[in-house]
Amino acid sequence: MAKTTAISLGSSRRRKRGEMLFRFESFCQPGYPAPLAGGAFRDNVRALLGLAHLEAGAHGETKCWSFQLELHRHPPTVVRLFVVEEEVAASPHRQCHLCRHVGWGRHLICSKRFHFVLPKRESLVEADGLHYGIHHGSEKASKGTATSRGHLLHGVVHLNGFGHLIGLHGFEGGSDFVSGHQIMDLWDRICSSLHVREVSLVDTARKGHMELRLLHGVAYGDTWFGSWGYRFGRPSYGVALQSYQQSLHALRSIPLCVLVPHLSCFSQELPMVVIKYQAINGHKLLNLGDLLRFMLELRTRLPATSVTAMDYRGIMSEASCRWSAKRVDMAARAVVDALRRSEPPARWVTRQEVRDAARAYIGDTGLLDFVLKSLGNHIVGNYVVRRAMNPVTKVLEYCLEDVSSVLPAVGGVPSNGGKMRVRFQLTRAQLMRDLTHLYRHVLKEPSQALTTGGFGAIPVAVRMVLDTKHFVKDYYEGSAPINDGGVGHVHINLCCTLLVRNGSPELVAPYETVTVPAHATVGELKWEVQRLFREMYLGLRSFTAESVGGVGVGQDASPVLELIDVGSAVVVEGRVGEHQQQLADEGVLQGNEVAAVSEGGGDRERVVDCACGADDDDGERMACCDICEVWQHTRCAGIKDIEDVPHVFLCSRCDNDVLSLPSLNC
Repeated sequence: MAKTTAISLGSSRRRKRGEMLFRFESFCQPGYPAPLAGGAFRDNVRALLGLAHLEAGAHGETKCWSFQLELHRHPPTVVRLFVVEEEVAASPHRQCHLCRHVGWGRHLICSKRFHFVLPKRESLVEADGLHYGIHHGSEKASKGTATSRGHLLHGVVHLNGFGHLIGLHGFEGGSDFVSGHQIMDLWDRICSSLHVREVSLVDTARKGHMELRLLHGVAYGDTWFGSWGYRFGRPSYGVALQSYQQSLHALRSIPLCVLVPHLSCFSQELPMVVIKYQAINGHKLLNLGDLLRFMLELRTRLPATSVTAMDYRGIMSEASCRWSAKRVDMAARAVVDALRRSEPPARWVTRQEVRDAARAYIGDTGLLDFVLKSLGNHIVGNYVVRRAMNPVTKVLEYCLEDVSSVLPAVGGVPSNGGKMRVRFQLTRAQLMRDLTHLYRHVLKEPSQALTTGGFGAIPVAVRMVLDTKHFVKDYYEGSAPINDGGVGHVHINLCCTLLVRNGSPELVAPYETVTVPAHATVGELKWEVQRLFREMYLGLRSFTAESVGGVGVGQDASPVLELIDVGSAVVVEGRVGEHQQQLADEGVLQGNEVAAVSEGGGDRERVVDCACGADDDDGERMACCDICEVWQHTRCAGIKDIEDVPHVFLCSRCDNDVLSLPSLNC
């Protein structure tokens, strides 16, 4: 059963004395809140936490820091980002099942994990004693435990820089003030600034009843997370990268001119949906990918509900208007331009801010005050100017709605200058209903007309896309190389790994950047490598460095720069001593083998041989054969529910072997 580590986060009702406030949108941008030296994650996270507020309840093996992030100043909106440092040796779950599922099972278990948590606002304003449960198990937590489902963001990074995005929830997931796109931007900036290596995620994102990896995949040829550089990580159910890409291409390329006649065979509504958005677009949409992409992009520009607005030129007929139509037009457009330049776009801006920005272009303050007083639910160009009173500050605020995409559908704005009202026929809710209808009847639950003949490949392609869930971003790709130093530098950076000679020699850890003085000797390099890897990995606490690959024995007093080229890979050889057995006795390790301290579990790792082609644990539900002890997917074995697994489960191979045995006659 999954267990949790409870950490008191204290109260966030008000800002604590001396605590710094950071801008949400710029937090962890280059140089903010502090310039980082460009080293490894282990060093950068310490530098960042030096600016954080140490929570009062943090004590013992687990520590917690927090940052106050300001979303908006008007009205004041602040969220709190927590960073929890977990001591893995004290954790009931030392191995990371997420590492195993993404293919990092051979990584050694790190001594620390850092959790980045952005709770929901309602949990932030509770009284002292709020607890956050660090949840490592794959089972659901018990009632009352706050897992990733209860937070807007939960990411974890191991001390060696490999991490996982565990949970992300925007407006549809319960966020009150910050969107999923903003949260993802924040997470990506944190990972980039701290120089993590790779981050994995299991993509189960949804929009209503639609899986985003299928919807966005058909629309854009990539997942929603692909906008931040997340790419195919590893196969699930044996679906390789090439099969995944071919499936997406096949679905995106379905011609609408062929699809619509088939849709009309069983539904009159679906062809009308396609025709409607063809008319709104104004350009011919050729295939299913074009249609879904246009609908998704149109959604962001539509009003949420059916609204009406008036042409702004109607304000010129008011008795208090004493300015010419040209001057009123200039003032109205200056107000719109001021709102368009607000950061972020489409946010609510106070009347004074709008007035100050437009004042640079309109010298007549009387004219400007008249326009600001009159504009409210009026169309100016391609925008509707909204005006409302802030319920907290009691100050008038303005906001823009882009309606350029729907104006052509209703014939545009009247040009006679009257107070004619324009009703928007297409709203965001209506578009989502159309999109859901199209998604369901073409992709998820296609009719019989779309599962025969040339369309017979649709269900197969959809299944392959939905089976692909593991995505990874490599933050080292495209990054600037680390300055390796050299002659004339105070320090040099070397990429080092270990060759452990207990039993069969084995490279046991990813390369780490080791910094030593430029005048360091080989002996000092060995000592620094030994210290670093001992601190970083549980299984190397007793590692002793004996020699450096390519460097002869007895040259410990020789300078490093005379024997090793700066920038080259360095392999340090050594052994794990008797202290390893002591750690095993304490329950930190299982046995003496180095593989036993890996995230995948070493000798206890599952042996997978499934009919779908999977040969490794991909995180999907599996059952173990009671004869050969090989694991297979329950879905591939024809088991629909975990409760349907028989008490004695035989894989197809063992089942055939049993049936082929000769009967015994007594």
